[in-house]
This record gives sequence, structure tokens and C-alpha cells, in this order.
Amino acid sequence: MTLHLLKFVPGGLRTPITIEDLKDVPGGARIRCPKCGWEPRASDTWACACGHDWNTFDTRGVCPACRRMWADTQCPSCGEWSAHEAWYAHDEDGT
Repeated sequence: MTLHLLKFVPGGLRTPITIEDLKDVPGGARIRCPKCGWEPRASDTWACACGHDWNTFDTRGVCPACRRMWADTQCPSCGEWSAHEAWYAHDEDGT
């Protein structure tokens, strides 16, 4: 199992959305690394500072164990850090 890293941002919660939710929405966003285009699978996990492992995209960057919100996510493919929200790519029409 590979654990990925996140960067913490204090405050607020985001509305959870899963990878599967996005795949079911016509014209909806898809999740991919904004630097290299790698797309996470539902089975990919990242680790929180509290020790909990989960797929960060299932909760839009909020740890379900301690409720920390992560602003940045590291890509396991290229190793680069990007803003978590930048991972949600929309169709070319900007929606």
C-alpha cells in the first residue's frame, strides 16, 4: 500500500464528493493531477497527520477521522504538490 501526503489548512469544511460521484455526472469534473494528468483510483489512499488513511477525493480533502482540511495534495506519480481544488478538472466548456 502506498501512502500519499497532504498539506493541512485550518478552518472550514468542504462538501464531500467521491470519485464515483464525479464519474456519474455527465459533463462533470474528473479528478487528475494538474501537473502530469495522473488519475487516482478509488483504492488509492493518502495519509493524514492523525494517522488515518483514506482517499482524499472521497471527502474533498477533509480527513474523515479528525476533520482536518488539506489545501495541497501530492501526486504519487510525479511527486509534485498542487492545490487540492486544482485536481478537479472540468470539461473544456469550463463547467
